[in-house]
Amino acid sequence: MAKKRIAENLDFKDRKTGLVIFGIIHIIIGAFWALFMLVTIVGAIAMRTLGESAAPAMSTGQMMLAVLLYLLLAAWFVWMGIGSILARKWARALILITSWLWLLSGIGGFMFTLLFMPDLYGSTAMRGAMSQEMVVIVQSIVTAFMAFILIVIPSVFVLFYGSKHVKATCEQRDSQVRWTDKSPLSVITLSSLLGVVAISMPFLAFYRWTIPFFGFFLSGIPGAVVVLIYALLFAYAAWGTYKLQITAWWCGFLVTIASGVSMGITFSRLSLLEFYEQMNMPKETIEVMKELGFFQNANFYFPLFWGLMIIGFLGFMLYTKRYFKASAP
Repeated sequence: MAKKRIAENLDFKDRKTGLVIFGIIHIIIGAFWALFMLVTIVGAIAMRTLGESAAPAMSTGQMMLAVLLYLLLAAWFVWMGIGSILARKWARALILITSWLWLLSGIGGFMFTLLFMPDLYGSTAMRGAMSQEMVVIVQSIVTAFMAFILIVIPSVFVLFYGSKHVKATCEQRDSQVRWTDKSPLSVITLSSLLGVVAISMPFLAFYRWTIPFFGFFLSGIPGAVVVLIYALLFAYAAWGTYKLQITAWWCGFLVTIASGVSMGITFSRLSLLEFYEQMNMPKETIEVMKELGFFQNANFYFPLFWGLMIIGFLGFMLYTKRYFKASAP
């Protein structure tokens, strides 16, 4: 099969040089994440050394979570960079998947920021700290920077790694059958998303296991039970969808609907501020967010943003369902 694909692509343009260049870019991005991790650690140590008057805005658990996240991102980008330099098929597939997710979530995050930014820069804290002209300048710089990070960079990655020439180059230089060859790319994307949700759920332990649940915020032992059940169901869905099992697909679909309905009911009754307080967020952080106007329209924007994401995810699941028909009993 691999030889057949290579024969069909004899007229492709070799993109080995591009794979090396983009691989180096990924490694550089990984180095930046590693730097952020070190800065977070050094900053936390410095603040604790200065005393209680300069107490960190994050708790110890939240700081550890941020460090772990930066470490995972650094390792991921370095690993993907090495795979790109070696022209591995699995690296191209995973980079293309993550670049599409980066782009789509970046567009959503950018739109959310544009909606939230007038509240932020119109807050009393901002008006007191800067003149109106300076506010406009800072707002323009921040908008351009976020557009570059959230939209431009992933768009370039999608265009490059989605090229048929890049795909053919990797297939010629990596003739082994990889695990990414055993399922359609969209199914691997779905499995990866479900897996990320499953892996991220236990990290709610750093926030007292707080989770919205059909009109209430559960914390402590009840919250932990619900979170771990969600994690197990999403883990099964992730594993089964990669194996093209229709029961796993339905599991992921129904659990996603249940979590979306639960969140919608909860935030129709309770506020985002109450959610943060239930999560035991530091009071200093909440006060700063209040001063910046974060909660001014958050009860509208936050449920809308997550609702659109869940609807989009369900639509993507419906798109992938055609690959599971052959697996049905």
